[in-house]
Amino acid sequence: MQTTTEFADVLKFRFDADIQASDGEAGKLSRVFANSDERIVTHIGIRVGLFLGKTYYLPLSLVSAATAETVTLTIPLEEIEKHTTKPEGVELSTATGLMVAGKHIGHLTQLTVNQAGGVLRHLVIERGAREVVVPATMVTNITSRQISADLNGVSANQLSVYRPDEELRQEVYDAIYDYPRLRVELAGITIHAIDGVVWLHGYVSSDLNRRMVADQLQHIAGLSELHNDLIADNNLAASVSMALARDPRTANQYIGVYPKFGEVHLRGRALTAEARQAAGEVAAKVPGVKDVVNELIVDPHADVVPVLAGITNQEDNVPGSH
Repeated sequence: MQTTTEFADVLKFRFDADIQASDGEAGKLSRVFANSDERIVTHIGIRVGLFLGKTYYLPLSLVSAATAETVTLTIPLEEIEKHTTKPEGVELSTATGLMVAGKHIGHLTQLTVNQAGGVLRHLVIERGAREVVVPATMVTNITSRQISADLNGVSANQLSVYRPDEELRQEVYDAIYDYPRLRVELAGITIHAIDGVVWLHGYVSSDLNRRMVADQLQHIAGLSELHNDLIADNNLAASVSMALARDPRTANQYIGVYPKFGEVHLRGRALTAEARQAAGEVAAKVPGVKDVVNELIVDPHADVVPVLAGITNQEDNVPGSH
């Protein structure tokens, strides 16, 4: 089961969100049911009709997607009406308050859970004119009436402001784009955002640029946690070169290693066809390598890696010579 700290596909349950059955609109989200001990969401409650409308209770397995705007179901409207039995567990709604150090600081407006398994990740709490995010790791107790949390010394006023994921992701993208040195690196970067937590996956050309990307994001509002998982091509080149040097099949070959956004090009000379093949296999197994382009030339008489093999794979003339 995925934890609440790693990147994963999620479901967002915002109360009063639209419910979309497989064949049409079905009502509004009114309740979420959870196992309080394991912090796992098990069912949702759907209100069909206004005012005196009826509520139906669907297991999480019937939810195919859920955003802050819409919960999408796998079943048609007529199937929803078969789910009338209220499930066990804690019943959460907008009537559920958040208590910190004995004080009420707001009420629940949204929950985010892992799509696989339903483990609770974040709570969104409405505090007057703004909404804030509370990580599930801070929750100490859950009942239908209130959720208690220990903020680990952080005051309620210091909680991160909630921002929609796409809005935050776009601001992270813009912050990187606005720094000319890093703009070209965006081709190798994937940005994920979940309730103020951002993950950077992919590749950059250097470890310096990896650190500079993180520096550009320090003052973004609503960014509460950054996981910089970018891999620097220069570090990747060193790892592949070390792996080739350690393997007896490739240790004495004349190989240049040239990564670009995780795609590793092998250029130079291999003494045998077997060594050439082994080089590709060794490089492909190095963590972080996305793909290997084996451009090695078999040359039994090789005794040096060609000068600037990363560009030409051939011996380059000394400037000014013929």
